[in-house]
Order: sequence, then structure tokens, then C-alpha cells
Amino acid sequence: MRIRNFFTIFIVSLLTVICLYYILFSLYVYKLERDAYLYSKGNLEIEKKYLESKKRIGLLKYNHFSARNKVLNLGLDLRGGISFILEISEKDLLKKFSNNSKNPVFLKALNHADKEKEKNPNVDYFSSFLNFFYRNKKKIQTDFSISDFFVNRSYVDEINYTDRDLEKVIRKKIELSISDTHNILISRMDKFGVVQPNVQRIKKSNRILIELPGIENIDRVKNILQKRAELHFFEIYNFREIFPYFEKINKIYSENEKLERFEPNNFSSARKTRSFIEMLNISKINKMDNNLVVGLVHKKEMNKITYFLNSMDVVEYLPYTLRNIKFLWGSKTYQYNQEKYVPLFAVKEENNSLNGDIITSVYKSFGPFNEIFINIKMNQEGAKNWKIFTEKNIGRNIAIVLDDLVYTAPFVKSVIPNGISQISGNLSLQESEDLVNVLSTGRLPTSVKIIQSEVVGPSLGKETIRKGIFSFFIAIIFVFIWMFYYYIIPGLYANIALIFNFVFILGFLISINSVLTFPGIAGIILTLAMSMDSYVLIYEKIKEDMRNGTSIRSAIHNSYTFQGALSSIIDGQVTTLLCGIILFFFGIGPIKGFSTTLIIGIFTSFFSSICLGKLFLEWHLNKYKKIFFRIWNSNKVSWDFLSKRKFSYAISFICILGSLISFYYKGLNLGIDFVGGRTYIIRFDRKVLPDHISFLLSKYFIENGKPSSPKVLPFGEENKMKIVTKYKIWNENNQIDQEILKNVLALKPYFHTIDFQDFKTIDKDKSLGILSSEKVEPVIAKYITKNAFISILLSLFGIFFYIFIRFKKWKFGLGALVSLLHDTIIVLGLFSIFHERFSVLEINQSFIAALLTIIGYSINDTVIVYDKIRKFSGTESFSIKEIINKGINSSLTRTMNTSFITIWAICIILFFGGTTIRSFMLALLFGVSIGTYSSIFIASSIVYDLSKKKEKK
Repeated sequence: MRIRNFFTIFIVSLLTVICLYYILFSLYVYKLERDAYLYSKGNLEIEKKYLESKKRIGLLKYNHFSARNKVLNLGLDLRGGISFILEISEKDLLKKFSNNSKNPVFLKALNHADKEKEKNPNVDYFSSFLNFFYRNKKKIQTDFSISDFFVNRSYVDEINYTDRDLEKVIRKKIELSISDTHNILISRMDKFGVVQPNVQRIKKSNRILIELPGIENIDRVKNILQKRAELHFFEIYNFREIFPYFEKINKIYSENEKLERFEPNNFSSARKTRSFIEMLNISKINKMDNNLVVGLVHKKEMNKITYFLNSMDVVEYLPYTLRNIKFLWGSKTYQYNQEKYVPLFAVKEENNSLNGDIITSVYKSFGPFNEIFINIKMNQEGAKNWKIFTEKNIGRNIAIVLDDLVYTAPFVKSVIPNGISQISGNLSLQESEDLVNVLSTGRLPTSVKIIQSEVVGPSLGKETIRKGIFSFFIAIIFVFIWMFYYYIIPGLYANIALIFNFVFILGFLISINSVLTFPGIAGIILTLAMSMDSYVLIYEKIKEDMRNGTSIRSAIHNSYTFQGALSSIIDGQVTTLLCGIILFFFGIGPIKGFSTTLIIGIFTSFFSSICLGKLFLEWHLNKYKKIFFRIWNSNKVSWDFLSKRKFSYAISFICILGSLISFYYKGLNLGIDFVGGRTYIIRFDRKVLPDHISFLLSKYFIENGKPSSPKVLPFGEENKMKIVTKYKIWNENNQIDQEILKNVLALKPYFHTIDFQDFKTIDKDKSLGILSSEKVEPVIAKYITKNAFISILLSLFGIFFYIFIRFKKWKFGLGALVSLLHDTIIVLGLFSIFHERFSVLEINQSFIAALLTIIGYSINDTVIVYDKIRKFSGTESFSIKEIINKGINSSLTRTMNTSFITIWAICIILFFGGTTIRSFMLALLFGVSIGTYSSIFIASSIVYDLSKKKEKK
């Protein structure tokens, strides 16, 4: 025993020292950052220099950047920042590998794969493409093969492959392109200067999750992430060379009715009479004295002009001398009478044009008038081709194009032999730094699309932290008081072990560089409250043995064995762990953070309750020769629960039936995680009415000629609202976000104290305006929905099989499965029945996490009862009914004690934790309450009825 205790003390001491070091190190770094912020008074440059001046942080020589990677990572909901999910276009990759094949079968296969991907976001795109191709091949009975698309193309050189071999080659190239994109995005975020960026591929999919704490400029980040960095150098046509062609197609424009779909709301009627030539604004071009610009188009008419110039009717009119023409927009905008116009260029697209693969280095420099230039240095081959290219175009202008935008069109005076070129164009310092970033990290192999975005303002993060910490301490203090009241000295030791447990959880989270989110804080509180269950089981077993005349020392020893409380503790922890692991693999963002804290908490709770708890009790017994337990007369409780099972069945049937009816008539309040859309958390400077805000915005949210009324819900305060809208969520235009923000300008009368720019900008110390925003596209909503469904099914059936194997009777597994389904349906039913009255009852990712936690908690309760039943089943003198009743009664004290602690901890977080966590905690409150009921009245009753039928047979 001495050796075991020495080993326990050594491990606990070592873990405590390591974990405390990580925690104190984190606190010191956060204090340093706070000092830097106060010293700089909000000036980012001064703050950065202050932090860089600190050469030694902690016991080791860490600078701030390296030290920042060793502290507790706060999630976006606590710290503020931006989160994206990007989807890499496999369609563009296949087009690229086929050299943009125009084969009708190839294009049909791509369209089919698009439709399959839309139906099921988890489907393999290339497999859908191949399935359609092979089915189509059988129908038309042709010898056409995959090699006709890809072999002898510039991206797939192999020519001696069968179709199956070629499929493997294409799959390998797709995987390599996704991996390259991932690595390039990591490099861009590192160069962007983000501290602790999280850039990770979501499993083996074509999606990448990016989390950037502390970043506020969402437009700048979007620009850096989505830029392909496709750099090209083209010969350019001037206005005189193009104008005859424009005169010829001017007649076609007025006849093309399809263009109306590109007109913005209330815009087409005003410009309907304008001809194509008029829309090019020739008079304004003449004032610019720039014959390279072939059009100066109003920003709202860009899509219309693009569609027209690329339509087949117009392309057919191209003269032979312009067959290789390509129309591109300029990167710079011009303003006339407060209206924005974009220049249109015409370049010569040839196979020998130079591209960005030749770049070796990129840097910025300043001209004599402080203008900024981006200098590009090329490799040996690039320098050679650049010399030929400039020699060919002496006396002409050439276009330098990045991602299909013309940045500059310099005049070539002489041959440039050294492989150096420049990009100019009135670039700001920030724009130049971002260009250097994306060009130096390399071009993306394919296009990427943002399918989910979330912006959390720092002020909302501070508010969340404050409420989270406050609710955390209130909940923990309550647990301390209750344990001490109920168990006196052993309860005090349980509280001390709980403190160690908390230190271990935080230390492990920091050491594995995990992210702490608000659901993660709730997970810690919940884990600590549930960890009391182990102490309750052990202490109740000790009290039971003492009532039976066993000495205190023997009772302590017995309670820590498999014949005592250990088997029940392990069964309960394993089932909860199973739910945590499923959440970890199927959850993303904050839900993954919650599952991480839950999993770590399960292991640390088991260690602290079994090893540390026993050490304290044995030490006290050796020192004081006795331990006082408050022994209640619970052994006299002998209720016949099974005789009331039909009444319980009736209550449960009514609840389930009511839930199903509510599902049919009222449905569920599905959040944007499951249906797609945008949400904005906005704080006004006065009390507002949700219906009035919704009505006001519906006048501006016009889609397909009909108003799209947003859902406006109170968010904790009378002047804080959550606005949810599906307005143009299927529209892939990147300008829709800005359009919505401009529409929100209708709310300006509610903001007398700030201007609109401050209203929409998310920054530090902000108390009014937009505090956070989130966007989920329908494709990721389907992905989340399917993952939620799979995770719930896996947890239910996983638990069924574990119970079946552990108790060696299918009746126990079926009873547990039915009770879990019972809990799930009723919790969903409560959210369905009351969601119209209480807007916070929303089904989102956090709700799914809560549901899986409920499943874990409920099965934990059920397993404890089952374990008692199994122990009593060895007694032949009792009938099945008596055995099950004795099992329920003997575990009743533990069940009510643990449920009381957990429910009170949940209630404290619910009332003091703030609005952001309220839906999550309400689901837990409903679930824990219903789970406690079902473990006593439903699960055991089903086992009895199934066993009774077997006896009759």
C-alpha cells in the first residue's frame, strides 16, 4: 500500500506542477498582452513593437510569438475573430486536368456530379463523375474512354494507362491539389501575422476549416484566402482596335432579353433604354486620356456586360483578327458623381503568354512620390521568356493580370533582360502587403469558395468570458457546498480532488494546444459536476457496507474494487466517453472543443476519484483512526417502482405522442446550421420591437420580386436582437454580403450615436452595432445535418452493443436503447412545442452536442441501475420483480444526489451564463431531468417486461 500511495503522490505532484506551469504561463502572457494594449491605447503598431521588445518570457527564453503558441487558446466565441469553412472546387480541378475540354459527355458528367454533390455534400465528386460517364457509355454503346478527356493533356502526361489506372492517377492528383491548397493557405495565414491560426482539413474531404482569433477585417481575410494568385502577362488591344466590333454588336444587345436577370432590384427600369455603347461610357473614357480602356462600366452593370460579351451570339461576330480576345475588368474603380465605375480591358489570350509559375521572389518598394510597387523576380526560364515577350511588344502596352483583374498596363520602352517586372496601380500599404503574401506563397491549384463564415466581435467575446467565468464559479461553489453538507469530511476531500481535477483539465488542454470555447467551459463545469457521481457511488457503497457491519477500513477498500463501485464507475464513464468520441469525429468548431474537454474530463475525473480520492481517505484514516459519514436511513426505502410501470408507460406515451404531433404541425426551429442562411447579432442604442425591425428590413430584402422577411429574435436584452435571413443564400455572388449590410442601413434611425461605418464594423471595445455575424451556405448545412444524424445513430447503437456485451443480455441493451430514444424524442418535442414562445429554443450544432451529452448522461444513470440489478440477480431467493426493485432502490440515493448536483449546476449556467449558451443549457436541463426519470421508470421496466415474458414461456 505504501508503494501504491507513493506512486500516486508522485504522479499527482508531477501532473500538478506541469499543469500549473502551463496555466501560470498562460496567465502571464495574457497579462503581458493586456499591458501592451493599455500602453498602446489601441494603436496596433505600438502594441506590436511593445510585445516584440519582450525578449524573455517565463523561465525559458521565449519571445512573444513563440510564447503565444504555448498558452491556452481561446475560441472565437470567447476572444472574437473570424471562422471560415472553404470548399475546394473538384470540378475546376477536373476541368484543369482535361485542359478545359468542351466534350459534351464530359460537361454532362460534370453537371451530374454537381447535382449529386448538391443532394449529398459528402458524396465523392469524382466517383459521381465516373458513374455517370460509365452509365452513359453503356447507353450510347461507344468506345469513348476516360483517356479521351485526360491523356495527352498538359496536366496528365501518362499515355499507356487503362481507364482504371487513369482513375487512380486523377484521384492522386486531386488529393495532391487539395493538400497543396491546404499548405498554401497555412503559409498565407502565417505571413498574414495571425497568432495561433487554426487551419485544418476536415477529415479527408475537400473542405478546410480556418479559425483566426482576434482578426476583425473579414473582407481583407476573404480576399487573401480566395485569391488564386494566378499571375499572367498579356498583350493588350487598344480602344481603336476594338471599337468597330462594339459598333457591330450594339444592335444585338437591345434584342437580348436574357440580360434582365442580371439587373439589380429597382435598377433595370432606370437603365432599360441604354444601349451597349452608352453603357461603356465612351465620353468618360475620353476624359481619362487612356486608349487602353475599352469601357468604363457602372459597377451594377458589370454582370450584365460580362454575360453579353461571352454569349454565343456575340462571340460569333468576332472578326478573325480578334478571335483570341479576352475581356477583363480592372482592379481599380473610378468615381463620378458618387457612382462607382470599373474599367474594361481587352487582352490577347495566347498559349505563349507568361504565367505566375515563373516567380521566384516578390517584394514591395516605394517610388519617388511614395507610390507603392510590387516587384516580381523571375526564374531563369521566366527571364528568358520575359525578354522575348518584351522584345516582341516594344512600343506597345502589356497587361499584368492577377486573378483575371488587370492591375497595370505598362508601356514597353525596351527589352527587359533581367526577368524583373512591377505591379502598380495606386495600391495601399495593406493591399500591397496582401499581394506580396499571396504571390510569394504560390498560386492555388484551383478555386476555393467560402461556404460558411462566422465573425464574433471582441466585445461580444469579452461579455461571454465575463458571464462564463461568473457562472463557472457560482456552479463550482454550489457543488462544493452540497458535497460538504452531504458527506462532511469525505465531501471536503472530494472538493479538494475536484480542484486538482480542474487543474489537470486546463493543463492538458493547454499542453495539447486545444481550443477552449464557451461550450467547452460548459463541458468543464458539466464534467466536474458529473465527476461527483464517482464520489457519490464510492461513498454510498462505503455507507452501505458500514450499515451491514463492515469496518470503515474494509468498507473503503471494498468500494474501490469491481465488486464495489468500480464496475459502475467504469461502465458509466465508458458510455459517456463513447458519446464524446463520436462528437469529436463528427463535430466541427466549438462542438469539437466541447467534446475535447468532455473526453479529457472523463479521464482526469476517473484518475482523481479513484487514485486521489482513495489516497485522501486512507491518509485521514491512518492519521485520525476514523472518518465520519452522515448515514441517512435510505436503506429503509423500499418502493415498488415496477407496480407503477403502466402509469409510467402512459405518461411517456402521452409525452411522445404530443412530441410527434408537434413535429407534424409546428416542426422545429432549425438554425442556419441545418438550413443555411445568415445571422447578425446587433445591439441598438434603445429598446426595439422585433416585429417592427423585421417589417422594416423586409422592404429592402426583395428576392424574385417578393419580400424576404428576416426572422428577428430578442437576444438576451431589449436592445439586442438576432437577425436571421435566407436572403439570396443560393446566390454565389461575393457582393451579396455587402448588399445585405447596405440593406441594413434601413436601421440607421435606431443609431443616433454612431455612423453606419461604425455600425457594420466589428472591432474592439464595441458596444453598439453588429457584434457578430455568421453565414452557412446550404451545401454545408446539408453536411452538418447528415453528420448530426449519423452521430446520434452511432451513439445509440454503440451504447446498445456495449450494454449487450457488458451485461450479456440483449434485454438490457434494448431497454437502454428504448429509454434513450424516449429521452431524445421528448427533448426534441419540448423544443418543438415551445419554440414559437421562446425563440432561444433553436436546433443547431450546440443542440446536437447537448443531445449526445444527454444520451451519455442518461445511459450513465441507466447503467448504474443495471449494475445494481446484476449484482442482486445472483441472489436466488428473490424474484425478478424484487431484484429489479431492489436494484432501483439501492441506487436511488446516488441517482437523486448526482441528478440534483448536475441539474443545479446546469440551472446556474443557464441563468448566469448569458444568451449564447442558453439553448445548449436548456437542452441539457430537459435531457438530464427526463433521463433521470427514464433510467428509474422506463429502462428497468422494459427489462422486467421482457424477462417476465421469457419466464412465462
